[in-house]
Amino acid sequence: MEYKVIYGDSPSELSSKVNQYINEGWKLLGSHQVVIRREQNRYSGSQHMDTIIELEYSQSMAKFV
Repeated sequence: MEYKVIYGDSPSELSSKVNQYINEGWKLLGSHQVVIRREQNRYSGSQHMDTIIELEYSQSMAKFV
């Protein structure tokens, strides 16, 4: 059995990659995961303006050889 973890910067990118692997005979293994890759607070002087959050989407897959 072979295992892979597929990554994407957006849900649509992950879905596209997962569908490609499914067409090649791979199977989903568990559910998808979303983690915060990076978080950056932005300020104007000492005033907090907003926070930029960069997410990473992943899905474990397996291929039965």
